[in-house]
Amino acid sequence: MEKAEYKNMAITFLLSSILLVIIHNLPIDSYIKNVTIPFLVLTIEYLYFIKDKIVNKKTIYLLVLSLIVILSNIFIKVDGINLILNVIAIPFLLSTSFFYLTNKNYELNRNSLYWIFYIIPEGLIKNLELLKSKKEKKTSLANIILGICIGTLFAIVILSLLMDADKYFMAFIDNIKNIINFNMIIKNIILLCIYFICLFSIFINILKIKDKKVDKITINHQDNTTLTIILSFVNLVFVLFIISEISKITTNFLKIPIEYTYAEYAREGFFQLMAITAINFAIIIYHLYFIDNLKECKTIKNLIISLIIFSIILIFNSYYRLFLYINHYGFTILRLQVILFLLMELVLFLVFIKKIVYKLKYKDNHIIFTIILITYILNLYLCNSSFINLIN
Repeated sequence: MEKAEYKNMAITFLLSSILLVIIHNLPIDSYIKNVTIPFLVLTIEYLYFIKDKIVNKKTIYLLVLSLIVILSNIFIKVDGINLILNVIAIPFLLSTSFFYLTNKNYELNRNSLYWIFYIIPEGLIKNLELLKSKKEKKTSLANIILGICIGTLFAIVILSLLMDADKYFMAFIDNIKNIINFNMIIKNIILLCIYFICLFSIFINILKIKDKKVDKITINHQDNTTLTIILSFVNLVFVLFIISEISKITTNFLKIPIEYTYAEYAREGFFQLMAITAINFAIIIYHLYFIDNLKECKTIKNLIISLIIFSIILIFNSYYRLFLYINHYGFTILRLQVILFLLMELVLFLVFIKKIVYKLKYKDNHIIFTIILITYILNLYLCNSSFINLIN
């Protein structure tokens, strides 16, 4: 890019930073002014500046889904835990979206997860050198910002020391403080510098790695006999559990001397069953994406399919227990989140079956990521007190 383009970009980011500082001082919801609006401004500006550099238009829907996450707290009152999750999820979602749009080599896998560190801590100050003028005598925007940051820091330190050293000077400064709110001015200057440096440098870093390639995934090989024994034991446990479960909810043909009420059945071991499905999910992911034994060993392939089927049965068993409980006590945020989590697992298990039965590929991470992202969005918009009160 030309120097003029960097400077026009910097001026836009500077004006945006001033706007964000003004919004920060408004008496509105703190989350909206400190999280929602800054990320919204970042997304709109970045999309504007890369509009001629987009190499993968098919993935722009990821940016749309990211915007739906960003705007969630404006449309509905997001649950407190989800607000914290958003602060973690939004930077990852936005960086992933812009990587897809600007880098034709980018693909989402476990090696690309650390790419976010290429843009956030990398060169935050060094990137300002792009704004320096070629002529030494000509003042550049980078020099102005750098001078403001360093000058403010020195001024604060020296002012504090002088106020401690001289009471008359302290009284003089206090009189000025009554007229001018220096603390607010200094706070806003620092905030302005942070906004500008982040907006400018992160965008420059995205452009810098537009030609970078994601490291190839290394697929290991394990001993087939060991894996077969492990998977056989795990599947045997589930066979025994299913036999027991059928006996328990039908005629007790196993003649186990334990009686159940519906309430006891609904409450017993529900979260343990959900944890088991998560463990199964990890085992299946390992065999699908970390090792290549499925390709050559039909026994392991069949055992993994069996494990997926048992996991799906567990999910329906968990749903049965959960809805018995909900029919009596109603919905809560946690119960609805559990329903969504199990639904996400169910969809992913179906994807895995198709992957194993029809074609083994290692580039379906995009589908999995999209399913997880849609589930997260449903969690944001449905798992809140307003919706719970409505459905109850």
